Amino acid sequence: MIAAQLLRVKVANKGKHISPIFCTSDEDLSLAGNIIKGFEELCKTRERKALLINKIGLFESEYGDYKLVRGLFTLLERRCKFVKNREFIKNEIDSPRAIVEPYIIRRKLFEKSSACDFALTTLKRDEIIQSVASELGIDRQDVENEMWSDSDENLVLEYFDRITPTALLAWYNLALIQTLMFSCTALEFVLSGGSNWKGVLRHVKRVGLMYNIRNERSKEIDQTSYKDARYYDDNIVCSVDGPLSIFKMTDLYGTAIAKVLPYVISAESWSLKAWIIRNYISVGRKIYEFHISKENAPPLIGLPGHFDSEEKITPKSSYFDSAVEEKFALKFQQSHSGWTLIREPDPIIVKSDKAFIPDFMFERYGCRIYLEIVGFWTDDYIKRKIQKLTRISSENKEGKIDIFIALDINYFITSRYKHAEKDLLSRLSSSVQDGHLILYKNGQIPLKPILSYLKSIDQEMIRKFATAAHRELLADIDRLTISNHQNDTKCDSGIVSISTLAEKYNIPSDSVLLALQSREALNVHDNSYSVVGKYLIPRSKILELHESLNFISSFTDAVLLFTEHKVPESCHVDLISKLGYDIIWRGIDSTNACLEKRKE
Repeated sequence: MIAAQLLRVKVANKGKHISPIFCTSDEDLSLAGNIIKGFEELCKTRERKALLINKIGLFESEYGDYKLVRGLFTLLERRCKFVKNREFIKNEIDSPRAIVEPYIIRRKLFEKSSACDFALTTLKRDEIIQSVASELGIDRQDVENEMWSDSDENLVLEYFDRITPTALLAWYNLALIQTLMFSCTALEFVLSGGSNWKGVLRHVKRVGLMYNIRNERSKEIDQTSYKDARYYDDNIVCSVDGPLSIFKMTDLYGTAIAKVLPYVISAESWSLKAWIIRNYISVGRKIYEFHISKENAPPLIGLPGHFDSEEKITPKSSYFDSAVEEKFALKFQQSHSGWTLIREPDPIIVKSDKAFIPDFMFERYGCRIYLEIVGFWTDDYIKRKIQKLTRISSENKEGKIDIFIALDINYFITSRYKHAEKDLLSRLSSSVQDGHLILYKNGQIPLKPILSYLKSIDQEMIRKFATAAHRELLADIDRLTISNHQNDTKCDSGIVSISTLAEKYNIPSDSVLLALQSREALNVHDNSYSVVGKYLIPRSKILELHESLNFISSFTDAVLLFTEHKVPESCHVDLISKLGYDIIWRGIDSTNACLEKRKE
């Protein structure tokens, strides 16, 4: 991007269309080469920035188009590294000493001047400078030279990242489009299907733009068989609200659009249309259309690689689109909920050829719960979002789509109505399930409402699976425990893992436990086994261990006994409690722990 006052535009087609004046001529290429050469020469000699600015002034006078020269200079300046002059200051005996920072010299001068009723004459000025030089142990000439060496015009050009004239003009042409987009009310771009549009959409979502996508179907596709059509084989139209459609944070939002444009023009096939507002003193505001496509575009730099640190558009993570997404995903994985977190699931398509692509999907038991993270938002944007959610829910055979909406409360960027925000939040909340609207700030999406909802589904599915497999499961358990009871030896423990049973029936372990608990609730007692932790232990083995435990008082000895009978370590403590004993700890060393029989 360049400054708006450096933007060169032309109006055509009877004042209906506007376009930047791109650089495509040999004369422009020659100018770019000369400016680059000037930067290289001044970098070799480590000249001050003031000399560089003066040299650019000469190019302006010679070429006559100061906007173009200044624009190229602005882009090249971002590829430079300016530093303070770090040459050693030598004292009077010509031995190098540590650098004296300019702010220290200024402070000493001002303090000395203030104490001497200020330097009103040249003689007084020289006396103060000499006094400070003696105090700092440097030459008086160094005091004058270094006093303002850290000011912008005195910084030294230490490094210049070279670029070819052709690449510079391509970058400049892109910067013109980016700057023009700061004055747009809306823009839309068309991309071919497949990885092109999905990759661009990733960056649209990453910077939080307000967007809407629809399918521009090919003529040969039957409109009645939309479910059979491959959405990603068609052209995708992405409409984005422009900076001038909002009332605040326009610069931040315009910068977000500028970061997406290089990815748009990197696609194999693309076209872009925008509506630009220009202000004139005589006629006021006028709206123009801007059209550009890959076929008629000038040379443009589409991929990252020639941008300064403030304009780098490569995301910090190659997997996540934003820090908000990355933080949320990390926190969710650390929760160990058992649900699979899927980023960028397949789009949800509706008959109107519109698509909805949530940021995340939570999947388990065949259930799919979505999460949409909203960055910038206005009243119109939320209204469109509500309409889309309503339509998707109405066309969904299973009813309302199960989706969470996470909304950044600091990114409400309209103030047309005083109470618009509360009204919008109320309407958006009614378009999703209760508790599915999450408000967040500072890039931290709260996990509690999502985890609570997923846990409620866990409990519901556990009951469902326990009921569905109830008879077969209990019959299988009876067969196993009876068989184990008949063949029980120290070599064959007869202990059955509940996890193994759960895997056999492809249900959660908690469903197996619930089925066993339901049998006990019906007063159906089975003396062949007992549930201890996550295992089924034959009743005969429990009676045998209970008798042996009467002669043991040490926790360590009890553990050795259980190990000898092949009782899994994870249920040792549960088994001790089941047998009617408490563990008395005397410090953190388990060898000092003893068993105490629990009173009836």
